[in-house]
Amino acid sequence: MKTQNLLITEHLWGVLTLILCACCFISCSNKEEEGRKVTDYKELVLTIASKKVPGMVWHSGTNYVTEVYAVKKGETEEWITYGSIAGFEYEKGYEYKIKVSETTYQDYAMDDPTWTERNLLEVISKVKKDSEDLPIHLVPDTYYKRIPFTQYRYVVEADNKSLIEDDLKMNTLLPLDYHFLYYNSTGGLLKWIGIHDKSRVFGPYTVKNVHKKPEEMPESYKLLPPEGRIVAGSNEWTFLDESEHPVNPLTFDVFIGYTALTKSAGPTPNTFFLYKDLSQFYQSKYPDAGVKTVVISYTLLNPATIR
Repeated sequence: MKTQNLLITEHLWGVLTLILCACCFISCSNKEEEGRKVTDYKELVLTIASKKVPGMVWHSGTNYVTEVYAVKKGETEEWITYGSIAGFEYEKGYEYKIKVSETTYQDYAMDDPTWTERNLLEVISKVKKDSEDLPIHLVPDTYYKRIPFTQYRYVVEADNKSLIEDDLKMNTLLPLDYHFLYYNSTGGLLKWIGIHDKSRVFGPYTVKNVHKKPEEMPESYKLLPPEGRIVAGSNEWTFLDESEHPVNPLTFDVFIGYTALTKSAGPTPNTFFLYKDLSQFYQSKYPDAGVKTVVISYTLLNPATIR
């Protein structure tokens, strides 16, 4: 009886061993099959516009705004967003016609399991010209419309206070019905753009950032404290045009922090508080108004914190 039980036990162990070996073999085979695979390949001809524009790209599971190629595929007339092209040396001011390959991969071991790589195959033509009917930007409205309009505040100390306040309401430095967002341009420069729709924008402007000590800030700002919590150092932002010349009067002192509505501080501050003292400007513009102090402030949401 003991001998029979021993034979049965040995038989069971043998069966289990065979099952385990089979599972290991299947697992190894599946891992090989689940490795990096090419799921699509195609070649196409593109027209590349003579300058890049703000647009949106997808990378590592996140949408973000940057400068993108505006392209036309084949004989189509619509400019669309296109990402990086390996091997393509782009020069602004020239319109290109090129041939590229698009290879789509799948690898479930990667954080982003599906992606497409674009490679230059041939430069068909390169013509010095300004591309026609080029859109001002290619940022989808589903993205920029999620960004709230800027909050505009001011404080006035003057004998004729209503005169100055009416002027401030009629002549805002930043448009109040635009969605403001920033992005990194080619070369890593910080740029800001205000978007109203497909055809109306404010900018884009390059932002020159200079750190300032808190004691360098005007005392007048204390009359209009930020409606939030400041967590980062103070800075001065100067908006520059395409020729990198300052755009008067777009220079602001900037504080970075969280809005008053934030319940808990996240890893990224969600608000920019832009300040400017206009006391001297209004003293000159309205010498009989008895102007003592005029301070304005714009509160802009950090687009990077929008999900």
